[in-house]
Amino acid sequence: MRITTYEDLMLLLDGLYAGGADRSSHDAAPFWDNLLQQQDHPLHTDRPDAALLTWQEEGLLAAERDGRRALDVGCGLGRNSRWLAAQGFTVTGVDIAPYAVAEATRRSTGHTAEYLVLDFVREQLPGAPFDLVYDSGCFHHLAPHRRISYMEALRECLAPGGLFGICTFTAGQMGTTASDEELLLQRGLEGGIAYTLDELREMFSWLEPVDSRQMPAPHDHGHEVFSHDFLQVVLFRRG
Repeated sequence: MRITTYEDLMLLLDGLYAGGADRSSHDAAPFWDNLLQQQDHPLHTDRPDAALLTWQEEGLLAAERDGRRALDVGCGLGRNSRWLAAQGFTVTGVDIAPYAVAEATRRSTGHTAEYLVLDFVREQLPGAPFDLVYDSGCFHHLAPHRRISYMEALRECLAPGGLFGICTFTAGQMGTTASDEELLLQRGLEGGIAYTLDELREMFSWLEPVDSRQMPAPHDHGHEVFSHDFLQVVLFRRG
């Protein structure tokens, strides 16, 4: 293969992570399908992220108009999608795992939500733009070069004035802190990449940071939520 285009380069680098090493690609769908069917796994839950409830309580998810539309990237079994739908959003959830999408659809009867088997960074997303894009755990499974594709996809789907929320592994708590060069040379992501809050703010510097913190603790809310101390969240707004 001779590289002559941007897409040629991306596909060549994708090949370094063949077999599901990049857990955001369709190659990794069997991994997620298997994991999400394990009833004792923390992701096999209906609890929404604690950060979403915190942001709502603090008035940060308020919109100026009706008909708010939300995109849930890496929606899994749809726990955050269903919560967003219950708050009045019309929700689209996307995931690479067919089982996850089928189960999310089954669990979402009565909610204004639809689910698609789709690779957010490599495939065209219908229905854009969205007033809110939320990613709970997809970004930290991306191979380094696909952060570029992620940014491009986000620019395409996030409406002006829209909000982008992201939840990732916290450096020093969970995930690898290896450099991008090391991750490329070893052709693996060691289960996920850890970031600092400063790194996330820098990488998404084209957006205005609204809030950044460790994932709020479960006892901060009056009902059951999803929260772990190795997770952190940032909320941005597009100007």
